[in-house]
Amino acid sequence: MEETILFRRDWNSEKEFFLNREEISHLKALRIHSEKKLLRVLNGNGSEWIYEVEANSNQGFLKESKVHPKSERISGIATAIPKGNRLEWLLQKGTELGLTHFYFLNFEQSDRKDFNMERAQKITEEAAAQSKQIFLPEVHAPVSLKEFLKSQANQNHSYYLLDPRGESELKPEYFQNSIWIIGPEGGFREKETNLLKEKKVLGVKAGDSILRIETAGIFAASMFRYFTC
Repeated sequence: MEETILFRRDWNSEKEFFLNREEISHLKALRIHSEKKLLRVLNGNGSEWIYEVEANSNQGFLKESKVHPKSERISGIATAIPKGNRLEWLLQKGTELGLTHFYFLNFEQSDRKDFNMERAQKITEEAAAQSKQIFLPEVHAPVSLKEFLKSQANQNHSYYLLDPRGESELKPEYFQNSIWIIGPEGGFREKETNLLKEKKVLGVKAGDSILRIETAGIFAASMFRYFTC
């Protein structure tokens, strides 16, 4: 039987397992609800439970449980919020490519500042299930650039600025345990530029063209995948 992944962030095996309405609809869309099946229930942080579910049944019976070791390595982006459905696209594709952290930032010239955390987490769950990943990326609600940089003080990872006017070219070592900052489409204000200089954030070029927010995010995700696989 082919195993299907479901994410339940707060799940523990002491509870009886019953499919909820949304999960039933999902299995029906996959055309497997009417078949005997194995479901991999993941909490997104390394714990996994495998349940056997009979055809057309909503109850599962625990067959196996396991814990997967989680790497401490970070492959993250700290980015302005793209407009429209481009935010969903960035979350989906970034998750599929293996980003471990999404930090969202509110800049002075950000065109969009609203953010729905519940929807964002749902998108990452669907993308992780589709790409058969065990771990869910961390999604952080928007903060200012100053707050973000303060939160990263004394951490054991690096961070870089993706900047067409950056002083450095791309290097493989920049994608080993790091976070990439992506600014707003309106550009940085002087106060933000000075803050980046004060914190000695290295600007790195990825060609001479100006990339949209979500394009820059996917570029960074692709580089992480290429250099860390």
